[in-house]
Amino acid sequence: MDYRRFQSQAQLACYTNERDAIREYDATTPITTNLMGTFKDLDYFEWAKEMDVVSWDNYPGMDTPPSFTAMCHDLMRGIGGNKPFMLMEQTPNQQNWFPFCKVKQPGEVRKLSWQAVAHGADTVRFFQMKQSLGGCERFHGAVIAHDGTEESRVFKETAALGEELDRIGRRIMGSRIESRVAIMFDWQSYWSLEGCVGPTTGFNYPNEVHRFYRALWRRNVPVDMIASTTPLARLSQYDLAIAPALITVLPGVAETLEAYVADGGTFITGYMAGIHDEHDLVVPGGYPGKLRRLMGVWVEEIDALAPGETIEVHGGTVDAKGEIVASIIHREGAERLATYGGDEFYAGHSALTVNAYGKGKAYFVGTPLDETGMSAFMAPIIKELDLKSLDTPEDVSLSVRYGDGGTRYAFLVNNSAADKRLCLSELNGGTELLTGTVINDLIELKPYGVDVIALR
Repeated sequence: MDYRRFQSQAQLACYTNERDAIREYDATTPITTNLMGTFKDLDYFEWAKEMDVVSWDNYPGMDTPPSFTAMCHDLMRGIGGNKPFMLMEQTPNQQNWFPFCKVKQPGEVRKLSWQAVAHGADTVRFFQMKQSLGGCERFHGAVIAHDGTEESRVFKETAALGEELDRIGRRIMGSRIESRVAIMFDWQSYWSLEGCVGPTTGFNYPNEVHRFYRALWRRNVPVDMIASTTPLARLSQYDLAIAPALITVLPGVAETLEAYVADGGTFITGYMAGIHDEHDLVVPGGYPGKLRRLMGVWVEEIDALAPGETIEVHGGTVDAKGEIVASIIHREGAERLATYGGDEFYAGHSALTVNAYGKGKAYFVGTPLDETGMSAFMAPIIKELDLKSLDTPEDVSLSVRYGDGGTRYAFLVNNSAADKRLCLSELNGGTELLTGTVINDLIELKPYGVDVIALR
């Protein structure tokens, strides 16, 4: 852990040295550097403090879920204090470093570009302009390919996107995302969780954050990504705070979370949480360490599940399967929401709990739930907190940016290669800015289609 911190801080020092050298000659031009989403080696919350504007490179793989890409955009927006960010790089066609590299479908790059804007980007940029003739990136996509023509599909699509952005971009720039939900992305827990020798090698920290994020994205509930060390004054602005796999609890964090929940906040954490302190040492006295009183549970043991193995979870509206690990929970004031099934000796033990703490509630999720189970678990919480979720067809996402004077811009993005139709009377209609069409409630989206609606 000390080496991980040193590595991040040393590279950050390289950036600040270069920035300061530039500042001797230029006091005003914004300075940034390319970040890379959930990149493990660098604590981007620390980096963002030294950057005038956050920028990042978005290169989703062929099997990257659109919800994961959305999460990365929200993370990059979040490290910069939820200010608009720069989409510094994306490919106008295929990447070059996968085992096999498919070309982007017609409209797919446009969809990815508007998805970035929907989550807070104020720029859309590409790497690269012209395809190189040699080197390891010679087959990386470019606006101008090896043929050197403007007649290619990619060139025409890029030019058309540029025209759209030029036409309405200035109207949107500077508008913000407003959210009542925060998810903690903690690089210290990232390093610690994936560096553990036991109880399993099955954890990928960003995937565990995405497990919770996806359930909110699917209901179009906006999310801010925050640091675990976020001060109470800012944390209290959110109705719901989630800390997936928060294995490392830094000094002051447990006390802040207790105060947040006691004052009426709702908090969710669970498996692997609270085990380590800032020195990567186990906190003695039982899991989840300093979070034990807040969560109202004692995790006596953590069972590891083999790859492909699952455990049943049943209770209330939840009928799910857990994977990777199962926390063997003893309740210390918490209420049972669901239990483990199957034939393990801990069948019947609590798998999901909620603890009343002051004016608020703290939920403990004992095992990584599958997508259906996480959705079922989150649904009553979303409803109880009145988080204004909006239903859209599968693969269609909705985001809203808020401008000055009460202006609102809704971004409907079809993340699939199929036509989609939806009715969104809750938005109260408006004008689709790319076509000028007046929208009332019925909306039709073509494959990878995008609507940008100035709401009434």
